[in-house]
Amino acid sequence: MFRRACAIAAQFTRPVVLSRKTIGGQCSSSIGAFVVVNNQGWIVTAHHIAELFDKMTKGAAKARAHEAQEAQIRSDPALDHKARKKKLANLGHLDKDETDRCSAWWGGSNANIMQFQTLPTVDLAIGKLDPFDPAWIPTYPTFKDPTKNFDSGTSLCKLGFPFHQITPIWHAATGMFELPPGSVPLPVFPMDGILTRIVNVNVQAAGGIPIQPPSYPLQLIETSTPGLRGQSGGPTFDTQASIWGIQSRTIHLSLGFDPPVPGGKPDQKEHQFLNLAWGAHATTILGFFAQHGVSAAISSY
Repeated sequence: MFRRACAIAAQFTRPVVLSRKTIGGQCSSSIGAFVVVNNQGWIVTAHHIAELFDKMTKGAAKARAHEAQEAQIRSDPALDHKARKKKLANLGHLDKDETDRCSAWWGGSNANIMQFQTLPTVDLAIGKLDPFDPAWIPTYPTFKDPTKNFDSGTSLCKLGFPFHQITPIWHAATGMFELPPGSVPLPVFPMDGILTRIVNVNVQAAGGIPIQPPSYPLQLIETSTPGLRGQSGGPTFDTQASIWGIQSRTIHLSLGFDPPVPGGKPDQKEHQFLNLAWGAHATTILGFFAQHGVSAAISSY
């Protein structure tokens, strides 16, 4: 059912790999997805991906500042051995698990995103690849017209890059990460399901101060299968490859059944629940695009 749609969606869905090295030297990565929206290089993804990269970037900046302070103390000719030792002790050490270096690899391009615009209430973020060559993307996406036929029971599909792990290699000589041979390209993984519900998001006041909601609805679409790690930021689309939402998280609904755990203790119960996926609704996505002057194709249906 989704074979043709997956082939189309794979042309505008790309992986993002966030590489990180700790102070202790441990390298790791987080993998997500993003959609290239138009030929100007605008992308849409999940807010928590942008938030994680921002946190990593600030951690690396903290490490560089600490490094500079230590170097200044060590090279200060006005300090004798005792004074230098005391200043270094007061400076202290960063925890070995804190971020030392980080980078983002945006789907095979050499582009960066200098600044994100985010809508945390629906876990949505947009940014612009720079530099960007429109020829990188064979087909740009169409977003489902949110004013027409968003019916429960519609078959939809999510696309992303789960079940894949990358341990990047840090090269101190070049100051860059390397993704090991064979780790890219990342294989895409589709997950089908049906639209179960439309979720309206209420804007909560922060510290008693009312928050001004945007002029467009804040909504999520819910689908009957979970969103997988590595699909965050990827599209939820129909059989014509039109995007109905941008996947962001999985929720867990209790089924209300507590059967005995097989082989467990007599009073041990097994909690059962249903995993469902949530993602930003097309009406919110398109409203957010319009707010920031991002053009996007809209379906005729």
